[in-house]
Amino acid sequence: MNKHLFSPTIAGYIFVVISALSFASNNALAVIGYRGGSTPLSLLTFRSIFALIALALVIKSIGVPIRLPTRERNIALGLGILNALLSLALMSSFAHAPIGLAVLVFYLFPILTGISASALGQEKLTKSLIFGLIGCFIGLILTIQITLEKEVLFGLVLAGIAAFLMTAINLISARVLNTGNVWSVTLHIHISASILLILITIITTDFSLPVTTCGWGGVWGAAIFYTVAITAYFAAIARIGAIRSGLVMNLEPVGSIVLGFVLLGQILSVRQLIGAAIIICTVSAIKWFEQNSR
Repeated sequence: MNKHLFSPTIAGYIFVVISALSFASNNALAVIGYRGGSTPLSLLTFRSIFALIALALVIKSIGVPIRLPTRERNIALGLGILNALLSLALMSSFAHAPIGLAVLVFYLFPILTGISASALGQEKLTKSLIFGLIGCFIGLILTIQITLEKEVLFGLVLAGIAAFLMTAINLISARVLNTGNVWSVTLHIHISASILLILITIITTDFSLPVTTCGWGGVWGAAIFYTVAITAYFAAIARIGAIRSGLVMNLEPVGSIVLGFVLLGQILSVRQLIGAAIIICTVSAIKWFEQNSR
């Protein structure tokens, strides 16, 4: 047997592929949960609590300290609020638009992050970002057809809001969060996110459980795959770094398009598929260029 078969690098790529496909599975199963009688808010609240418990158990089992310095703890809790709003916007978008299109719009956040970082003086505006913005704009024009239904457009607007929130999280994390304990940071993010989602659920009285077996399967499946995705993603970062992991994570929109077709019957036109390919290739090329130019 090749001694390099299970090297840290190969293991890292395996973990990030698992993460990307698990996030895609979470997306598709969430829609199955909606069709079974659940709502985005109730599913998201259930998922967040499930992930919080699972992360606490994982952290305890691997012996990582849970406590954070006061500053990092407060920042992580603040990021959790943004993450809850982000997740609510993105998961709600799946109830109105095909998951493949919604995830594509969401995955514009790497471009938005680069442009915003340049505007704030954190990074220089590179030619790759400029070409990336043009490429993604062309891809979106092809993907979002002129005859788009208003409901689908509303879903894509929600996905766009999620992309901007993800951009804000990235900028804040890069600027003020310096701790290397990403496991504990993630746990604290889920603590405040879960609390906020529970409060919103109580205030709105929006907690609809599925009424079908498939609906329950979707809710439990979304929670399980999301937790697997989060855990595998951090395992990947520990082995191959955030940049390489982010590059492979572009498999998520591809997986979402495929699962949207296989499990949900959501069919994209040839024009939309071409636009999707342009967006995915553009974002991947930018991440590859940034990695190799460091």
